[in-house]
Amino acid sequence: MTMRHNSGVSRRQLLAGGAAAWALALAGCTPLRARELALACGEPGGAYVQFGDLLGAALEQRSGIALELQTTHGSAENLEKLAAGEVDLALSLADTANERAATNGFTAVGRVYQNYLQCLVREASDIESLDDLAARRVSIGASGSGSSRTTRRLLEATNRTSGSDAPITTELELSVALAALASGDIDALFWSGGIPTPDITRAAADTPLRLVDLEDVVAPLQTAHPREYLGTRVPSGVYGTAGSTATVGISNLLMARDDLDRDVARALVDVLVVDASRLIPAGAAGLQYLTLDTLIDTGDVPLHRAAGERYRELYG
Repeated sequence: MTMRHNSGVSRRQLLAGGAAAWALALAGCTPLRARELALACGEPGGAYVQFGDLLGAALEQRSGIALELQTTHGSAENLEKLAAGEVDLALSLADTANERAATNGFTAVGRVYQNYLQCLVREASDIESLDDLAARRVSIGASGSGSSRTTRRLLEATNRTSGSDAPITTELELSVALAALASGDIDALFWSGGIPTPDITRAAADTPLRLVDLEDVVAPLQTAHPREYLGTRVPSGVYGTAGSTATVGISNLLMARDDLDRDVARALVDVLVVDASRLIPAGAAGLQYLTLDTLIDTGDVPLHRAAGERYRELYG
């Protein structure tokens, strides 16, 4: 394997077919040898890199295309790299992608899974709700990350960007934020990712952590930004929690420029559809990974033309 790490279609039309249709369509596929793509992922230890690893392995085995993974600070940086032509593909939260798709000629190959916005505190903390973050030291995520963007929107939607209700915010990478939370240098951190996030699980083994309930912020976020957020819950047992915790769900999209090679786009769709079960990291929890009925649900971001064609062929 050569994978490397570096720092207008209706749902009914696409989903009308079934397994037999795509199995027949795949029979005529030919490998795309001697090709390499670059994918902008996210921070080490996060779901983007995990997903990129699995996608690369499945893509190379099925189509002979090698995938070079580039670690970044997340969605915003990923889309900057995509716009500049530094990468062929990028993973992005839907809220970040929606803002930039029209002006940059971005398209989506598919909606691949759901992120969970996680607000973490030390288990012994007296912070129980967003109200308790007033005047507290809080990391909102690394600069240029989807976590930072979504958390800023959350604070804006709930009128907590200034005044006595506002937290004292900083932007830290996840590993740095977890160390700062353990030492008491910050009181809480926000992180948008899959569940459980391995780095958080490891940190919680040394310093017990707890998720803060975010149920009250879902409605204000949905009012301010329709169609981009949904209410969801982190299942019990994640990071050792006793019960499920309400939070905010955000879709993740596999993004490309509209000039992505037609055969490459089609090969990516084949992997997303046929190898879906191989793209779920071990230990993943929650309803967060791609399913056949959500792959084409890319919101305001248009599907890549060739990807749309391939979905039609596979589903009838």
